[in-house]
Amino acid sequence: MFYYDGYNLAKSEKNAVIVFGGSLDNSIPVKTLADAFDFNFQILNKSIADLSVKNAKEAFCSYVQPLHPEGIIIHIGESDLNLFKANSTEFDSAYLQLIEAVKAANSKCRIALISLYNENADQTIAEMNRHIKAIADSEKCDFVSVDNAKLWNPAASKAAIRFAQNMGLSVRKPLRDVAEILYSYAYKVILKNNTVTGLAG
Repeated sequence: MFYYDGYNLAKSEKNAVIVFGGSLDNSIPVKTLADAFDFNFQILNKSIADLSVKNAKEAFCSYVQPLHPEGIIIHIGESDLNLFKANSTEFDSAYLQLIEAVKAANSKCRIALISLYNENADQTIAEMNRHIKAIADSEKCDFVSVDNAKLWNPAASKAAIRFAQNMGLSVRKPLRDVAEILYSYAYKVILKNNTVTGLAG
């Protein structure tokens, strides 16, 4: 159930940026993308297939909290459409409990919340994305719309990275930029190639 991304649990995993999501996220090769785009920090994929907002806090406390992440990219909700449709308040409460657990573990942890893909303009997904954005705003987290990731230009991003490096800049990349790289790949490679069962439109 636990996706490990080729690493062994070790001290070297601590203080990394963590990708924490479900089935789609499980398939994102973060190490490969980090190498390709010269991330100047460690990023690990600790996603769990079919992760639900209902057990996300427990999964975070068991698998991610011991790593003391300095940043976390959260992409959950794909397994919770029925829950959200039946009781959006319960969805919001469980999501907030996850964020509270992250902040309790590290009050300075950078947090980014990712919207769900909505290729077919589904009203439930659209409303869930509005709730996720509202949660991000209220909790002072970054919110990343995957609509932006779909428009992302990898060649231009690499050129900007090279320019910054040539100027001697080594500023840690914002989670928003990192998330757009990861979820642009997820959209253009994983979803479009139908490599994640049941997720491609």
